This record gives sequence, C-alpha cells and structure tokens, in this order.
Amino acid sequence: MTPNELLDRVAAQLWQLASSSARELALQAASFPAEPGAPAPLQERLLLGLDRLPDANLLAGLLRDLLGELPADGPLRLHGWRRAPGAEVGVALVASEGEKRAVLALTPGDPPTVDVVVTAGAALTIDRAAADWTARATVSSDLVWDVALSPGTPPPAPTGRATITFTHAAPTTIGPAAGPGISTSSIAAELRVGADAPLTFALALEQFRAALLPSALAALLGAGAERGTAPADLRLRIDAANGLRFDDGGLRVALPARLPLPALSARDFAVELGEHRLGLGLGATISLAARLPGVPVEANLAGVGLTLPLALGRGALGEEALGLLANAIEAPLPSGIGLDLTLPPVRGGGAVRRTEHGYAGVLDLDLGVLGVQALGLLELPEGTRRTSLLALLSARFPYPGIQLGFGFALDAVGGIVGINRRADVEQLRTLVSDGNADRILFPENAVARAQEITRSLDGAFPAAPGRCVIGPMVRINWGGRMVTLAGAVVLGFPSPLQIVLLGRLLVAVPDPTAPLIRLQASVFGRIDPTVPETELLVSLAGSWIVTTPVSGELYLLARGGRDPVFVLSAGGFHPRYQRPPGVPALDRLTMDLGGGYLGLTADAYLAVTSNALMFGAQLRLDATIAGCGVAGELGLDALFVWEPTFSFSVHVHASVAVRAFGRRLASIGLDFTLEGPAPWHAFGTGSISILWWDVSLDFDVRWGEAPRSLPQERDVLPLLSEALAQPSAWTAERPLEQRDGVRLTKAAKADLAAGRAVRADVTLRISQRVVPLDRPLQRFARTRVREQRWDLSGDGALVTDRFVPGEFFDMPAEEQLTAPAFVEAKSGVVTSDKRVVLGAAHLVEDGYETGYKVEPGFQTAPPRRRHRGFGRYGLERYAHVAAPDERLARWRAAQRPLAAATVTLR
Repeated sequence: MTPNELLDRVAAQLWQLASSSARELALQAASFPAEPGAPAPLQERLLLGLDRLPDANLLAGLLRDLLGELPADGPLRLHGWRRAPGAEVGVALVASEGEKRAVLALTPGDPPTVDVVVTAGAALTIDRAAADWTARATVSSDLVWDVALSPGTPPPAPTGRATITFTHAAPTTIGPAAGPGISTSSIAAELRVGADAPLTFALALEQFRAALLPSALAALLGAGAERGTAPADLRLRIDAANGLRFDDGGLRVALPARLPLPALSARDFAVELGEHRLGLGLGATISLAARLPGVPVEANLAGVGLTLPLALGRGALGEEALGLLANAIEAPLPSGIGLDLTLPPVRGGGAVRRTEHGYAGVLDLDLGVLGVQALGLLELPEGTRRTSLLALLSARFPYPGIQLGFGFALDAVGGIVGINRRADVEQLRTLVSDGNADRILFPENAVARAQEITRSLDGAFPAAPGRCVIGPMVRINWGGRMVTLAGAVVLGFPSPLQIVLLGRLLVAVPDPTAPLIRLQASVFGRIDPTVPETELLVSLAGSWIVTTPVSGELYLLARGGRDPVFVLSAGGFHPRYQRPPGVPALDRLTMDLGGGYLGLTADAYLAVTSNALMFGAQLRLDATIAGCGVAGELGLDALFVWEPTFSFSVHVHASVAVRAFGRRLASIGLDFTLEGPAPWHAFGTGSISILWWDVSLDFDVRWGEAPRSLPQERDVLPLLSEALAQPSAWTAERPLEQRDGVRLTKAAKADLAAGRAVRADVTLRISQRVVPLDRPLQRFARTRVREQRWDLSGDGALVTDRFVPGEFFDMPAEEQLTAPAFVEAKSGVVTSDKRVVLGAAHLVEDGYETGYKVEPGFQTAPPRRRHRGFGRYGLERYAHVAAPDERLARWRAAQRPLAAATVTLR
C-alpha cells in the first residue's frame, strides 16, 4: 500500500467518525436561531452558542480534554452551524477577538463537509492550557477566507493561513505495563494550512520506546531488563501530495549488542521501521568486525541484516492482506564495507559505504616509497537523475619530499575530477570559513574520517547534469614542514566557466608535531572573467599562538562591469556600513587572551572600500568566579568617508562593573561619539551606578561652523566641448550589410583609421565622461556648483556610462555608505546617417573591371565562316579579373572628411 492509499483509508474512517459525532452534538443546536450581529460572511450561517459541552459526545470530550470548558464570555466557543438554507445543522468552533472571527465548522452528511471561514483582516492568536495539554491556534487573513472541504474533492486554495499546535508533556504508555507495548515522554501535533503551503499534519513522539524483542533475544544482545527497548524520536507527516510518511527516514531503535564468538565482535544493533515499496518495512541490522588470529587483516561490515515487509492493505495478488509478507523478505547489501591491512611495508585500508543515491568509498595506502589516497562518490541513475562520478586522488612522497631548492620540497600531488558534477561556491566558501579546507586538500586519516570527508565532497561538488569539474592539486613544504602550502585550481565547464582557487597555509613552529605557534590560513578564491570579478577569502580558524586561540577572516572583492565594487577587509566592517551584494559577513580578528577564571578577549577589524576607510577594536574582560568579580569592555569604531566631502565618525564605548553573586554592585559606563570636521558634533551618555543609586548624564554638543556652501562658478561648457571635439568621443558603427560599392585608396583608409573621415552609411556614437547628462548637477570637480543640467540631442538611442555619484550630486552621509560606488547615467547619443552632411561630389573615371587579351596560340576562324559574336565568346574564355591596383586606379574619389553630425549642446 502506498502512503497515499494508507492516508485515504485512515481519512475515510475519520470522516465517518467525525460525521456521526457532529450529528449527535448538533441535535442540541437544531432549534437555535441565527446569531444576531454576525459578520457578513457568517450571517444566517452561524447559530447561537451551546451553553455547555455534553459529557458523552466524542467531539465534545476531545475539546474538553484539549481546551477545557468553553465559557460563554471566552475567546473560544462552540456554536451551531447551518452552512446553507435547508442544510443539515452542524457544529462550529468559533474564535473571536472583537469583530474578527475564525470558524471551523463540521456539517454531517454523505459526504460530510468542513467549512473554514475567517473574516477579512483577522489576526487571531488563541492560547489554551488544560492539565498536561497546551494548545495554540494562529489564524490570519487579509481577505475573507471561506473554504469548504469534503472527502474525495481537492480543497481550494485558501486566501490566508492557519496553524494549530497541541502539545502533551506527560509520559504516555500504550499497552500493558509488562509489555509488549510502546511509550513516549511527550506528544506534539501540528496542523498547518495556508495560501503558500498545502494542508499538512505533523505528529512527533519524543523519547519513543517500543518493546520489540523477546526476553531471550534481548538478553543475548545485552538489552537487559527492558527487553530490547531504547529511546528514539518518531515523527510522522501527512499531506495530500505525499500521503502518510516518516520524517527523518522513519523509526530507528539502536540497542547495545555483544556476541560471544571467537574473532568476531558486533556493534550498532538496531531495529528500524520505515517506508517500503510494499507498504512498511521492519528491519534489523548489525555491524560486525572480524579479525583472524595471525592474519594482519581486519574486515568490517556495517548494516548487515534483514528487511521484513509488512502489508497494510491489498497483497501482491489483490487480496486483502495485513501482516508479514514472508515471500518478500529481503537481505540488502551491507551499508558499509571496510578493510584494514597491516603487512609491512604496506599498510593502510579502505572503506565503501552506501549513500542515499549510490556509493562512497575511500582508499588510503602507505607503500613505503609512496603514499596513495583515493576518495570517490558514485551516484547511480534513477528517474531523471543521471550517473555522476567524483574522484579525489593524491600521491604523497615520504619525508622530506622531492627537493626543489632553497629549503622547499614537493610534498604531494593530486587532483579532483568530476563528471556530471559542479563546484558549489557557497559550500566551498563555508568549508574555508570553518577551517575545513583540509577535507579536500590532501585530507589526513581519510579512512577514519571517510563519512565526514565524503559528505563534504558531495556538498561542495553536487550532481549537475552536463557539467564537469577538474582541478590539479599540489602541496609544498619548507623547513622540514614548519611551513606547508597546499593549493588547488578547480575548473568547472562548459559555459559558464568556473574558476575556483582553494588553498591552505600551515605554519607550525618550532616543531610541526608539537607546535607552540600554529597559524592556519584556509583560502578560497573565485575568478569570473565574464563580469570581470575576483574574490578572495582567508580564514584563520584553527590557529593559536602559545595556547592563545586566534581566529578571523580576511576578504577581497574587485568587481568590474556594470556594478563595480572594491572591498578589502580584515575582520569585518563598521556597524553602520551596508555590505555590497555578494559580500559575506566576516568574523572579527579575535584573540582569546584569558585563561583559568580570567576571560579576556580582543577583536579588531580594518576595511577599505572605494569611498571609505573603517577600523575598530574591542576588549572584553570577565574576571568572575561563581558570579562574583569584575566585568568590563572597551571598544572603538571609526569611519572615514572621502566623497563628496571628507568626514569622519568615531564611536568610543567603555564600561566596568563589580558583580556579587550574579548581581551588579557598582558600575560606570561611557558611550561617546565624535563627528566632524566643521561642524564638530559630540554626543553620548555617561552613567554611574552604586547599589540602588543610579546617575546618568546625556550630552549633545556642537561647535564650529560648516564650510560655506555658496556654490562656485565653474564653467563646465569648455571642458564638455573639448571632450566632444576629441576623436575618441566619436565612434563610427557600420551596419551589418554594406550598402555601397565604394572601394577606398590607402590614403582614404588611413583617414578612416585616424578618425578624420567616416563612411557615408555609418551610425555615429557620441559619448563623453565629463558630466552625466540630462540630470541636475550640484557638484563638479569635488566642489559645489550652482545646480545645472547639460544634455545632447540626437535622433538615436541613448549612450550610458558609469559615473561616481559623490562627484556630481549632493548625498547625505548615510547614503554615501549605502549607495553603490558607480551609477549608470546618460553620457551621449547615437545619431543615424540621415543627419550626416556629405562632402561635395566629384566626377571620377569609370570603366569595366574585366579586361581581355589574346593569349598565344589563340586561332580565329576564317572570316567567311565566323559568326559575328563568335570572336567575343572566344575571348571570354581567356578573360581575367583586373588586379586590385587596376580597380583602385579606375575609382578615384576625392577623399574629404564628412561634416559632423548635427549635435546640439543645451
């Protein structure tokens, strides 16, 4: 039975049970009139409320258990319901808040119908608690939400959303105390429906226990008195699209295991209940390790076991079936196979494990003269998924490596190859930020860390049909491996081309095996030649200096194209600075200087952008024991902005407090900001606190005069005219098809190349970068000017270019921090050949381009027998095309520059 079929069977029984209970409960409301003053969508449908909940009704008992009694003046009340004139009376649970209503109504019948009605603009939240139960309902809708649900018909899309959550916190046991049975510490249920999500029901059982094994088998496996039970969390989810299913793969109960067999040990015994192609599957798995005496080989098998299908409906032949399908018992392949070899001079091992869509494997061997390592991921085809392969290969040379000179040695080489795989930039950046670049760059202890490494590889290089990945790797050391540099260049193709750089620099002194100073820099780089864009991220995670942890990130971004950005940062940015799109949040450069009971942490940052310089530092002290001691902090944040005028802001904050048993006895604090120059602005607050006595002082002081804002008279026209007179401002764009038969002389071609002349059929593109056109300007050449506007008129398309906004427009300080470094603005126009004035016309000699000459040996017929056109036809056989210099001699056109297009400055 599929999950949808199981859901349909369970739903049919629930609909029938709810219908009969609603009919019994609605008998008390059959004679009730409609509630007066009900909102528009509920008029003549909502009947008066019931005075009390009946004792023997199923629905009323469930509501009482969950919500307690529903008083007449409470936010929840049970009403009668008539969904249409003449329809059977049902019941409705109504939540009210002022004039806003949310109604959940059930009308019995064949089929029964559930109505959900929410008035426009409702935003209701109802919390109820009774005994060990807590309930919370949240309903909201901007429009009237009127939805009808009945079995067998798809529900319409709602216009609002609702979430109902029930939680039972007390332990619950199902079955006799002596077993077999199940128990759970808490039960949580959630019903969710909304315009952006389908109807979904979720059930979670925390600390779920099931007594599944006989006492004899439980004793053999070491389960003890609890007869093979172990706590696990069970989560079920139901929705119309997927039916009933298990979340997180189903139910898995792990048990201790011990088998008293020679040379064989067992671990990780588990009983699982999950989905199966025939319904549900009950499986038992165990992991085994075998080591024969005198043989230097150890073998490991994980996930060895059986799967027993359970039918919950129709069997394979269509008959009704419920229980174990003995003829469909399966013995799947082990989920993992491992091998460990110790046979000098060869030692090492390997492992293969089954993944969700294929297999992952690792091999790590030390051959004495060479170390070989291989990791691989194989995804098998299924449905629309294609076969994909990812392999990480490396060869390690024995110490000290292949000498390169000056103390450098080649330590290892390798590469990564992926078919139907791509490089995930975000995952690679996360690996570097976490200091885990070594999972890709020559990982150590690969067999022991096989699952960790292969999962990171699968996330960093996910499956992508039609894409390929290739990346050579190299590792170089210096000074006996005191300095080790590993790097890889990963290329992803075909288009769009991906270029990703991965690196890891490790400095370990004085001894790499027990360093006092360990500085690890993980590097991520990305180059996109199409933008163009270069990005570089360096993480110091995993570093220390004589037991003092050091961390932080450095970042560089240089982007061109239509959205140019330059960012260089060590440790992050000023709190007021808004990062450009694509720039990640960075960890501060941090040192933990404390030890024992003393907590002392220092962090700092420095950043440079195209328009600002920012830096800051903070020192935090926590010298407390059992809540008694001293705590304090000292911090600085400085921001300098260059355009449109120089300005700065420095924020200083400091505080210190004496604490006793977690309470503050005395403290002093200062928060101060200085802005300037001209005018200067200082503001902040200071405070002193002693026991119950608090004093604070706020201050806001300004002094100095702002620079004169009188606009200067700057003559922009000469500079603009000079820029338009330059040949570089005029670009001739020829059409795709040539429209004349003119052939040019060398002199004419030279004039064209120098920009002194253009063809008659060109389109002229005129552009300059002095000022943005057709926009009001308040600044020019870093000074304020009277507001003015300049423009070019033309009959073609507009031409745009990038301008620095702070050089031409007045911008507040906050806008300078958040605005892009460049903006697109009009810089010129395109004018067609219709507005081009041609030079004077000149007569030229014209003639045929085909010449004739009689070759030796050509014989003509006697005159009396020759036709009049015969001679011409014969000459055509010996015709030749004139040489280029002959044609140029016949096309002599006086070359004069064409007059410029008509361009008007205004």
